[in-house]
Amino acid sequence: MEYQSKIKPKQESFTKVAPKMDKLVLSPVGYPLKAGDESSPYLSTDDPSLFQHYARSQWIGLVVKKGNFLFDSLLFPDYAFRAITVEPKESQITKNTRIQLYTEQKINPGHKISKQQLTYTDVIGQESAKEKCQIIGKFLRNKDLMSSFWAPKNILFWGPPGNGKTMMAKALSNEIKSSIFLIKASDLLGIYVGDGARKIKNLYSEARRSAPAVIFIDELDSIALKRNYQGIRGDVVELVSALLGEMDGIDSNQGVITIGSTNQPSILDSAILSRFEDLIEFKYPNQSERGEILKLYADLSPIPFNDISWDIIIHRTDHWSGRDLKEKIIKGAIHHAVLYNLSRITQKELNDSLQKAKIFDDTFSYFS
Repeated sequence: MEYQSKIKPKQESFTKVAPKMDKLVLSPVGYPLKAGDESSPYLSTDDPSLFQHYARSQWIGLVVKKGNFLFDSLLFPDYAFRAITVEPKESQITKNTRIQLYTEQKINPGHKISKQQLTYTDVIGQESAKEKCQIIGKFLRNKDLMSSFWAPKNILFWGPPGNGKTMMAKALSNEIKSSIFLIKASDLLGIYVGDGARKIKNLYSEARRSAPAVIFIDELDSIALKRNYQGIRGDVVELVSALLGEMDGIDSNQGVITIGSTNQPSILDSAILSRFEDLIEFKYPNQSERGEILKLYADLSPIPFNDISWDIIIHRTDHWSGRDLKEKIIKGAIHHAVLYNLSRITQKELNDSLQKAKIFDDTFSYFS
């Protein structure tokens, strides 16, 4: 890729014969250097015409072709934009060039889910959560209902990990026609003062532009800790305050539903917790549900399962999550069969997989 300097264009950029540019579309890509694991910040604008004047003022005269990077030198020094549309090809930015931000990109942090294969039937059990998601879907499909103060606003999914909270969000994204933003809360953390609050504001601004929309924040406890944890994370108050403002709808927030997800509701900030109108518990699967989960994933196996007594596994996996059953039992047996070139998986492979999983759990408990 070629880079366009943010300080001064090369002399040949001005002397090269090139047609005057008619249109330029830029996609934000972030900083060329970033600290730690920080994700590149997402930039948006509330006034496209203002951004256009801002961009022209620093890039006028540059000859640009598709794929070039342009660097901001004012508000966000060294922030990079990639040219994804240049009309005509390899042309010069002038005072008449239409410069705009690409608006159909994935939001960072998080992204808009457009299509997922999961449906509610793929989530075994968790009937209360399915019912709530169906309510959300009905409101989102009815403009009048969604604009009323009776619309769902803030819902919390809570319970042990691996029991379908994120799966339910993905199933919801497939069932509804509205936009859904699926975000890991840790992606909302910043490294500088104000970074986290800005990311939260950007997220909700994008959701409002796409309304009606759902924001699903996974692992909410990583940012919405009780305020007495601020000695551990100094930006807790800033993040909690920003999130509270958005959940309360200080700015017009009609048409946006927030779903939070946590394994540890007891460590959530009490102000955040009080904003949720409904707390949906995701429980460990019961015996019947464990059987359904095991058979569901066994049917998806590339190696057939034969002569299996599922009851043996079901009775020995009380308080196992759906993820444990899939990853530790079914996947473990498949990996064993692949290693030894087995044409089928029998009870022996399943029992061995279960035994190894229990040894792993005992070891993990010892170190934790």
